[in-house]
Formats: sequence, C-alpha cells, structure tokens
Amino acid sequence: MLKLRHYLFLLLLASPLVNAMNGVIWQPQLRDMTVSPTQWTSLMQNLHRQGFDTLVLQWTQYGTAFSNAQDSQWLQLRADAARKAGLKVIVGLHADPDFFSRQKQSAAALSHYLTRLRMADLRQAKAWNPVFQPDGWYISAEIDDLNWRNPAARAQLIQWLRDTRQQFAALDTKPLYISSFFAGHMTPEGYSRMLADIRQTGIQVWVQDGYGVDKLTPTERQRYLTASAGCEGLTPASGTVYELFKTLPGKTFSAEPLPTAAMKSQLAARSECNKDRLYFSLRYLPTANGNLPWKS
Repeated sequence: MLKLRHYLFLLLLASPLVNAMNGVIWQPQLRDMTVSPTQWTSLMQNLHRQGFDTLVLQWTQYGTAFSNAQDSQWLQLRADAARKAGLKVIVGLHADPDFFSRQKQSAAALSHYLTRLRMADLRQAKAWNPVFQPDGWYISAEIDDLNWRNPAARAQLIQWLRDTRQQFAALDTKPLYISSFFAGHMTPEGYSRMLADIRQTGIQVWVQDGYGVDKLTPTERQRYLTASAGCEGLTPASGTVYELFKTLPGKTFSAEPLPTAAMKSQLAARSECNKDRLYFSLRYLPTANGNLPWKS
C-alpha cells in the first residue's frame, strides 16, 4: 500500500497540471528603453513576489526593431534580470508586422512566405541560444480562426508548424509555444479541432480569451474557451491568455488597462483544467504602473 501511495505521489509530481505556468507576456517596444535597469529589476522582483513564475517575451525582433546588436543585447540583459529575479523566461522570436496581410497570398506564395518565417525564427533562436538559453521558445505569429479555415490552407499551416518543430529539435528540445485567437469565424468545435491539429505537431498552443478585444459576448467567448480547453478527452490547448486591456475606439489599435474590478477578476481567472495561465500584457499590470509605459 505504501508503494502504491508513493507511486501515485510521483505521478502527481510529474503531472503537467501540477506545473501549470503562471506567466505574463511582455511585448518589447523601443520606448521601453526609457525604463532604467533598477526599475526593471524591481518590476521583475515584484512579479515573482506576486506569484508569477514566467516572463514571455512576445518577440525579440519586430520588423526591423531590435535588429541591431545593441538593441538585442538590451533585450538579453532584461531577460537575464528576469531570470535572476526567479522567473523562467520564454523567448519570442521574429515577428513580421505584415503577417496577417501576407496570409492572403496564393498557395505557392504562402508556402514560400512560411518557409521564410521559419528561417527567420531559426536565425533568431541561433543568435540567442549561445548567450541566453531560455526555458522555451515562442513563435510570434498568431493563429486566427479565419485565414486557416480552408482545408488546403490548414494543411499548409500544419506542415509549416510540423517542419518548424522538427528543425527546432535540432537546436534543442525546449518547448515551443504559439498563441491563437478566435472571433467567431469557426464553430467552437471546429476551432478546437484546429488546435488539436496544432498540438499534434508538437507545439504547445495558448488561446487568447478575447476579453479585451471584446468582439464576442461573454457567453460566446466561454463556448470557445470551454471547447478549446478539451478537459473531457483531447487536450487541444495548453492554456489561456487573459487580456488585461480595454480596446479604445479608433481605426488603429489602442488600449488602456482594465478598470480595477475587471482587472482583479481577470487576474483571479484560472484556465479550465488548471492549465497554463498567461496574462497580456506586462505593461497593463498594476505593478507596472509608473515603470513600464502603456500610452503610445
């Protein structure tokens, strides 16, 4: 009986649910360079004290931003400070500002484009790995529920991600993550099946909860989140990204932190099945107020 209890205890420790991530996503911007090293270190220490265990850099290059050696070193120092504060660090790769518009190309052009994206991600990882070995990698491209509905496009998506996972395995075996969002273009069940296809490539996928974007009603959003959690049977999603912002009116995206009550509710949210929970983003957190600018 003691041996059985010991075995069950070991299984519990090995369970991915026990080690569910409680992380925050940082979207690096050049204006963040106004934050002093002391301010940044204090912010990272506060995150750790508040129970966060992981910092996710959404990208380490956005178009041409952070493309030179000096800016890249600045990011590496910020990542190192997060780790010294007790946080795990997942490093985002190359982000193309035109990703969503480029998805509308012909199948042949899209195939070449996705190959170039993978090459850019691998270059970024190879540049970072010798100087800062992360706890995982994050693919900055976000998977929506509109552009990949067509079976042929879906096949390209899955092949791209499968090839990416295989080529990253030659670099190291750390987890590889990507995020996805929904806006009502697929049924919740269809969206869940797409997430399951992504998971089959060996890449972990986080689902954005859509709270801040506010495109769907709370009931509609919950249907997607419940279906994507896959608590009964398959487990399509690895966790949920909780949005901590409120979108402001206008043709271009702008946002502000949630009001106090809504912020408290979002920070208390838990992914279904107790999977990874991520919060977007660092600059909207109350603890970042006065340190990390959120106004454009």
